[in-house]
Amino acid sequence: MDYHLETRKPVLGQAGTLAVGTEGGVRGSAWFLLQISPNSRLSQEVVLDVGCPYVRFHTEVHWHEDHKFLKVEFPARVRSPQATYEVQFGHLQRPTHQNTSWDWARFEVWAHRWMDLSEHGFGLALLNDCKYGASVRGSVLSLSLLRAPKAPDATADMGRHEFTYALMPHKGSFQDAGVIQAAYSLNFPLLVLPTPGQVPMATWSAFSVSSPAVVLETVKQAESTPQGRTLVLRLYEAHGSHVDCWLRTSLPVQEAVLCDLLERRDPAGHLPFRDARLKLTFSPFQVQSLLVVLQAPLN
Repeated sequence: MDYHLETRKPVLGQAGTLAVGTEGGVRGSAWFLLQISPNSRLSQEVVLDVGCPYVRFHTEVHWHEDHKFLKVEFPARVRSPQATYEVQFGHLQRPTHQNTSWDWARFEVWAHRWMDLSEHGFGLALLNDCKYGASVRGSVLSLSLLRAPKAPDATADMGRHEFTYALMPHKGSFQDAGVIQAAYSLNFPLLVLPTPGQVPMATWSAFSVSSPAVVLETVKQAESTPQGRTLVLRLYEAHGSHVDCWLRTSLPVQEAVLCDLLERRDPAGHLPFRDARLKLTFSPFQVQSLLVVLQAPLN
């Protein structure tokens, strides 16, 4: 077992101010201050929004420790031999027990935006916006927040930190409950910007996909034509399934063709584009890249 887990103990610092941050309406929140040690303190706002499937923990830490490791744990009433962790363009599963020496050695797992512990019909997901060390032991979900090593960098993680994690209980599997979409929402919240004049009431989207199993991860200009009319779209299958989906767009498309990660055209990858949409077929965790050439503007 790793040394930091053998010597773990709960933070028993003196709780400071506890106050209601936002009351009523579409958002409710509570705020508190916790003195971790004489040198370090933590403040946290717990936020619940109307219509939001998760509870957010917006956290600020002033961290000045030596050889310490700060984690947060959530005991859950969920029993499963496997937990699921997001990796780039997919997810993987790791055991929640230590039956073998291999299980014992894997005391922590990388997790990009979410981890999930589910049994039949119910589960609990832990989302985050910048913390990537996670683990589940039994029914306890744990997320590593800050470290204080002194080699090779004696100042690693020292100072002020601001981050957010969230708890999302859900029915069914994490795929059916929309955990992946919720994690994207936490990491990329909608921005509200002022616009001059009146704003049309009609909704508009440059691109959309018909299946929740397919994620449109990237929309960028092609490297070969940085000022041109060619876009690169990168999509992947996130549920671990075979799926057909429609990619729709509101942009005037002249041509769509599959390409590799270096944005080189696939000679046999031309995609028929009709009625502002094209059909894509994915195998589990497959990544597909497309070159989309827009029509030239009318003079």
